[in-house]
Amino acid sequence: MKFRTGLLILLAVLLAAAPASAETWPNHRDGFMIGFNVGGGSASANADQGGSDSFGGGAGSFRLGWAFSNQFVAGLESTAWVGETDYGADLTLSSYKLNFTWYPGATGWLLRAGFGSGTAEVSADIGGQNLSVSDNGGSFGIGGGYEFRLTRTFALGVAVDYNTIDVGDGNFDFTNFTAQFNWYF
Repeated sequence: MKFRTGLLILLAVLLAAAPASAETWPNHRDGFMIGFNVGGGSASANADQGGSDSFGGGAGSFRLGWAFSNQFVAGLESTAWVGETDYGADLTLSSYKLNFTWYPGATGWLLRAGFGSGTAEVSADIGGQNLSVSDNGGSFGIGGGYEFRLTRTFALGVAVDYNTIDVGDGNFDFTNFTAQFNWYF
């Protein structure tokens, strides 16, 4: 609960503080971009036969891309969620996607979607031994947010991203609420 409260306070501060300096620099995107997100979120494990469990944890992403116009960026993104299950096992979800980001009206608003592959890994300490199991599958993600241009090349923002990884007899979903840091060169 403390983690969620802290995350909500962080997002509120970002949303309240950034407009004061926003629009000092125009939202111009052209050429190479690099960015990362940090925050938290929730994940769920869903079995095809029924049943689902949800967990809270930390989240982040890293992306490299190319701005083809002021409204469109394409690139590669790695997104991860890490947490502990109710059973004491560590759960790591990661996806690697070809991502497309659209900035409607060349403003700070953004919509993002991507597809690729993902990995779900569960590890636990059982009887003094660390055991780990992982599975790979297809991945899909969508998201949205807003970025505030603080300098000519740097934008600070907030984002919500949903990802799903289809593995074996089920899938893992994770939703990340993050602060994002983007540089446009």
